[in-house]
Amino acid sequence: MICFIYGTDHYRCREQLKALKNQFIHKRDQSGGLNVITLDVATFDFDQFRQELLTVPFLGEKKMIVVKNILSQKKKYESIDKFIKGREFDNALVFMDLLINEKKSWPKGDFFNYLKRQKFVWHFDLMNNFELEKWIKQNYVDNNANINQQAAKELSLRVGNDLQTMETEIKKLSAYKNGKTINADDVRLIVRAKFDENIFNLIDAIALKNKNQATKLLADQLNSGQSPLMILTMIIRQFRIIIQLKDGPSTGLKLHPFVIKKATQQEKNFSWPTLKTIYSDLLELEKSLKTSSRDPELLFDLFILKNC
Repeated sequence: MICFIYGTDHYRCREQLKALKNQFIHKRDQSGGLNVITLDVATFDFDQFRQELLTVPFLGEKKMIVVKNILSQKKKYESIDKFIKGREFDNALVFMDLLINEKKSWPKGDFFNYLKRQKFVWHFDLMNNFELEKWIKQNYVDNNANINQQAAKELSLRVGNDLQTMETEIKKLSAYKNGKTINADDVRLIVRAKFDENIFNLIDAIALKNKNQATKLLADQLNSGQSPLMILTMIIRQFRIIIQLKDGPSTGLKLHPFVIKKATQQEKNFSWPTLKTIYSDLLELEKSLKTSSRDPELLFDLFILKNC
């Protein structure tokens, strides 16, 4: 069995992969997850892939081999293409590819089309306003809460397509209202706008190499009660937008006009090599915040010292 998950909406892609893993472990893997093997393009080794795909599982009916972002490396996916086509194998094979820049296109060729023709395919792209409002209302229903239309619009405006943050805000509002209908005023009271001016000022300070200002702005955000991961999500989101605009015009970006205007101004202050380094460091910072016991403010300060 081959599954394919792809799109520009990273949250829904990852949620679908999580659901597949949980279902597989529950039904097929008595080891409790030891037979779920994840291979990422950055460290992908074809010999390991072939061995994992063809060998029998440990204490389970099957293995699940997850291959992430392989479509970004033509030589690597061509070797997989040649190996799996026309071959029978008992284990489950899942490909997940995320497109960071929605203006980029998926690779043209037989392998991508082959994956799209599989029986189990999920394609998630960033939602438009109508789709996002519908998703919000559905999630409120799932969380035993109610929200009116104006509140859904206000929430989509403030948070945008960052569904990881959206999920957090939905839970926060649900707890705040305790079963009562959420209105737009509740959203304005509880949910901080994603395009927070302090985040814009922080990115400007990084561009100007102003360590003291950047450190102060980050401390202000942490002292305001925002969670470190939410602050980091906001920073990553803004740099992702800057990268998208650096690569071309804003046409087609599903973002608030104010966000696009500010990011358009900011992208002129960063070179491509600088953006690449900063984005890589932000992803490492995210990993550290999730796995390390070190003080979040210290981790942020180290990021500022390196990039200012």
